[in-house]
Amino acid sequence: MLKAAVIGLGWWGSTITKSLKGSYKLHIIAGVDVDEDKATFASDYDLKFYRKLDDALGDAEIDAVIIATPHGLHEEMFLAAANAGKQIFCEKPFALTSTGAQRMVAAAEANGLTTIGIGHERRFEGAFEEMKRVVDAGELGTLLHLEFNASYNNMVKMPAKGWRKDPVQAPAGMMTALGVHQTDFMQTLAGPVAEINAQLINRSNDYPNEDVLTVQFVFNSGVTGSLTSLATTPFYQRMSVFGDRGWIENREVSNVDIPDPAILTWRGSDEEIHTRTHKMADTVKPNFESWADAVMGNGSYRFSHQEIVHNVQILETIVRSIKSGVPEKVA
Repeated sequence: MLKAAVIGLGWWGSTITKSLKGSYKLHIIAGVDVDEDKATFASDYDLKFYRKLDDALGDAEIDAVIIATPHGLHEEMFLAAANAGKQIFCEKPFALTSTGAQRMVAAAEANGLTTIGIGHERRFEGAFEEMKRVVDAGELGTLLHLEFNASYNNMVKMPAKGWRKDPVQAPAGMMTALGVHQTDFMQTLAGPVAEINAQLINRSNDYPNEDVLTVQFVFNSGVTGSLTSLATTPFYQRMSVFGDRGWIENREVSNVDIPDPAILTWRGSDEEIHTRTHKMADTVKPNFESWADAVMGNGSYRFSHQEIVHNVQILETIVRSIKSGVPEKVA
């Protein structure tokens, strides 16, 4: 069993701690936060409480750290943890620049850390897993196009000056909150992205920054794709995948904190339309436990270091295309 510290006990760090309570593979024994008020939460979950990352890294009982801090702190904390020899799980987005992501992976590998955990738990949702199985099995024929939507209005309810609304720490509208989950899954279906054309505009007075993001993708494989993300529309997620022999679509209006089902619909060569409902399930715990198993030599992890870095490259290129106003090649 891995013994871990959660770095950052905000909304998501506390969610992780609650989700992993009782896990037989990953035991949270410490929490780190600059806010002294978080000591109460740590006490409630029988955690050691540290206000400084270095104190947790110096604790010999801690095998691993889970980085759940604001995005701009990921790289610095990751490098410190890697150099301390701790196993690392990092929340998404892994980093905000591809050079930063590459430094992080290089540091991990130089310190013998062969399996990096990443917070893209949506790969473990039942509807996602079935969609990937159908595509990988060739049931849609030649893959042609991906059409995704990731809309989310929870940030509207947060303080206007919160870091999640800061375009420096959370660039490209809702990309860092939700869109990076979509691009991570897109690359598992169609491979690396070659070129991106993105636009970000302001339409709603309910959001302090630009709230409408549209992105067009061209993949190395020749597949095309699109992603729309709206910052003020109530939660909505749709993933449609088209091949020359069929299509499949995952549609849901729930999030990790809303226990509604996903509806998977598909149509193949038999011309019949099939529908299946997938119940809401906790995917946070399976992701962490899969990572912990791989770290301990029990099986493999679904995310390669190359995929982790490439998803950061996609995010970085979206931001670059928004600024330039023209299509941009992915590094």
